[in-house]
Formats: sequence, structure tokens, C-alpha cells
Amino acid sequence: MAGLLKRPAVEIGRTRQIVEVLVRNGLGLVVEYAGLAKFLPRSKRRQLKQLPHEPILPQRLRKTMEELGPTYIKLGQILSTRPDIIPPEYIVEFTRLLDSAPPAAADDIIKTIEHELGAPLDSFFSSFEREPIGTASIGQVHRATLLDGTRVVIKVQRPGVESVIEADLSLLATQAKYMQAHSKLLASYQIQDLVEEFSQALHDELDYTLEGHNADRLRAGNSDENVLFPRVFWPLSTRRVITMSELQGTKLCDLEQLRAEGYEFKSIANAVTDIYLKQIFIQGVFHADPHPANILIYEQKVGLVDFGSVGYLSPKLRDDLASLLFALVGQKADVMVNFIVRMGASDASTNREKLESDIQRLIPRYYGESIEGFPLTQFLNDMMGISFKHHVRLPSDFILLARGLLVIEGVLLNLDPEFNLAKHVEPFARKLVQDRLSITNQLGDAFQNWQEIQRLLSVLPQRTDAITDKLERGDLTVGLKIHELEQATRKLDIIANRLSFSLIVAALIIGSALASLGANNLTVTIPFTTMVVSIAQVGFIAAFVSGALLLISIIRSRGL
Repeated sequence: MAGLLKRPAVEIGRTRQIVEVLVRNGLGLVVEYAGLAKFLPRSKRRQLKQLPHEPILPQRLRKTMEELGPTYIKLGQILSTRPDIIPPEYIVEFTRLLDSAPPAAADDIIKTIEHELGAPLDSFFSSFEREPIGTASIGQVHRATLLDGTRVVIKVQRPGVESVIEADLSLLATQAKYMQAHSKLLASYQIQDLVEEFSQALHDELDYTLEGHNADRLRAGNSDENVLFPRVFWPLSTRRVITMSELQGTKLCDLEQLRAEGYEFKSIANAVTDIYLKQIFIQGVFHADPHPANILIYEQKVGLVDFGSVGYLSPKLRDDLASLLFALVGQKADVMVNFIVRMGASDASTNREKLESDIQRLIPRYYGESIEGFPLTQFLNDMMGISFKHHVRLPSDFILLARGLLVIEGVLLNLDPEFNLAKHVEPFARKLVQDRLSITNQLGDAFQNWQEIQRLLSVLPQRTDAITDKLERGDLTVGLKIHELEQATRKLDIIANRLSFSLIVAALIIGSALASLGANNLTVTIPFTTMVVSIAQVGFIAAFVSGALLLISIIRSRGL
């Protein structure tokens, strides 16, 4: 009960709502495992173990996420791109998650805009369409016109959604901590860290200024006139409201309309692929959520919208990816392991020998593949799966790259069933490897290594002098930390204490025996009584009690 009192009221209310939704969808076992049964009224607890026959579990989970709202919809969407974590049947179901919600009242939306911009609506816009053109669980979009006649769209955060998401994230963090403490399997995969990453990603999505900066960066790095990006109007944008120029065009998900407008799907697929791969491998900044609703076609040009998720392929990550591909072609599993560990964050549970063994088994799957037909998307997914299995956390941008390629490949196959993404990746992958092996790159690496050596040589004499001085004064101390040494030391202390205690008991027994053999056996009177006992008897009693206590202590610690 004390734990409940420490929770904010909004979190308690949201937790009860979540528990009821889970039970209603036949997921009572999840409630029990997560320790949430205390939030359910006693009259309903008998429903915890009731599992309806229909629908099947993946469908029930998808339906539950849609009922629970934005936090869980986003979680399901992220999980749908992680084949390294969840089985295929769940991925298929989670890709059907609908991020939609009934539109919020127009008056509430207008109040939010006016509060964020600090003035009445007509101070900035000559017209505002009260009916939204798009609604989602976090925000909704309205058309408007600026005072100078410019057509814009305004994306507004739904009232109250932030407090719901904060309560959800707090609950997820609490339950992740609980389950990690009670499950060795979940602890080995560090689900607390995964929840923290998800929490950070969702907080970023709640901040529309980040989306605006992402749009500006993609727009600034683009030199292709056939790619359209919206312009951000910063004086009319805040953390909860973002105003952007309206892009004309037909969404890529509206295939019937595109067909009616006379577009050729193969040409669209080629154009979208070229744009996306240039963003990744040349620009180094890419749209990480390229689903069909975020891609527009207008007069043979491609427009991109919704920049809440953007990935960055830094020069270092690009070099590591090229080195990984080069090591794969050379069938060097040990080199691949080095790059995987260097790219990600490993922990003490990572077994390099087992990791190398799994990589070695993976290599034959790609042996003989030419760069031209190399299945990069499958390779990246395999790398994520193996890394996750061995508790190596790859960089988030690497995961966004794999996710983006997986999504765009599905979009393009929907346009053209014969589409082969690997052929389009070939020139970029070839250039990636060539750049990694180029003389310029090698000279650059050599120069950086030489700078590191120079830096080391510059400080080495000073450190050598300092160490020598401490040696001469006898002040040099060496810190040595051995894995689990502290635990071993505690065990040694226990053993030493028990041995000392045993010696004392033995001494009492021997001393008492010698005292009983003596001619002048001393006696003592027990306080508050008239009983008289000999010193030898006192010694035997003390030895018996001490020995019994020692034996009980050993039995309780399972030392027998």
C-alpha cells in the first residue's frame, strides 16, 4: 500500500486503466508477471488467468496496444522493426498498428496554438481549417493560410497527451526494473536500458522543435531539385506546435490515385530508392521513417514529410560498416567480432568466443554473394540479431539504418513486386568499400594514429618522471581490482571467523576437561539461586551452546 501512495495520482489512474485493458484482452498473465494485480479490484482478479480462444496472442497484443494509446502504439511500431527481438508472427501483426485517434475538438486545438504562440489565431493566420487533414495519437494536422497568402500546415500536439505518455513511461520504467530484478533472462538483455532508449525517442517525438531542425538539416543537405522538403516557419513553431509549408502531391499509399494520374510505379520506385540511398551513403542524414504516408509524388517529383525520426550515418559509422562488409567478404569472423564490439557497447556477459562462433556460422550464408546482389538489409538484420543475443548494444543510428532499409524495401516491393533493392545498393556499397580502402583514407587513418602517438610521447616523459619520483620516495601505490574479489574476500572472512570460533569451542572443552581432573575443582554459585556448579561444568555448558550456535549458522548458510 505504501508503494501506491508514493505514485502520482495520474500514474495510479493510468495504471488501473492499463490493467483493465490487459485483462479485457485476455492478457491477465502479463498483469500477474509484471506485479500489477494489486491495481485490479478483487472482484475482477479471477479473470487474470482467463484466456479467450480468439483472437490469437499476436492479434490480442496489437489490439491492446491500439487501445492503450500513443506510448504503446509507438512501442509496437518500434518492435515491428526489430526481428532480432520478437518472432515473425508478431512483427507481421505489429506492422498493422494504426496510429490514429478521433480528432480533438477544434476549439481545444485553437487554444493550444494561441497559448503556444502567445496571441490570437488571427494575428498569424488569415484562415484556419477546423477539420484536420490527419490525426494521430500524439498530434493532428490542420491546413491554414498565413497573412501573406502562403499555404501552410500546422501540426499540433493533442491536449493532455504529454501527461498520459509521462505516466506510461514512468510505469514502463518501474515495471522494467521490477522484471529485470526478478528474471535472469530479462536482466541479461538489460530491458531497463531498452526502456530508457525508447523513453528518450518518445520524448524527442514530443518536441516538435527537433522535428523542425531535422527537416532543415535534410533540406540543407539536398541538392536534387526533384526532391521536395517543407519549409519550417520558426516564428510560428514551438515545442508543441510546428508550422510548415504545405507540399502538394499524392501519398505513396494511395496507389489507385497514382495510377489514375498516370504514374508508372517502376519509375517511382527507382526515384524514391535513389533519393533514399543518397541520403544514407552520401549526405549521411536520412529519413528514418519512410513509410508510404510520408512520401508524396507531385509532377515527377518526390516530397518527404514527417521528420520526427531521422538517422545519421557518421563518417566513423560509415567506415565501420564498410570494414564489416570487407571482413565478411574475406570470411574473417574474428575481425568482424572486433568491429561489432567496437561499434556497440558490450558488457561482462558478452562471450567473444560464442559471438565469433555465431558469426562464423553466418558467413556461409553470404559467401559467394557479389556486391551487386548483396542483401544488405538482411545482413544488417542478422547483425542486429546476433548482437542482441550476445548483449552487444549497437548504435541507435545503426538500428535506424536497418529499420529504414527494411521499411523502404517493403514500400518499394509494394510498388514493384520484382524490385531488387540490392542492385540499387551496389554502387553505394562498392563506393563505401573503395573509400575505406583508398589511399587517402589510409593516409588519414595513419595521420590520426601518428597524432595519437605524438600525444602519448609528449606526456610519457612527465608521467615516467612522476612514477620514478614516487618509487624513490616509496609512495607508489597500485590499485588492483579482480573480478568478484570482494565476494571472495567476504567468504574468506566467514571461513576465518568460523575457524576461530571452532578453536575457542575446542579450547573451552579442553580447558574444562583439565579443570575437572584437578584436585581443587573450583565452584561458583549461579546468581539469584542456591545452585552450585563447578568451573568445569560451566566450561562444558559454554562449549555446548557455542558449538550449537556454530552448527546452526553453518546449516542456515547451507554450508553442509
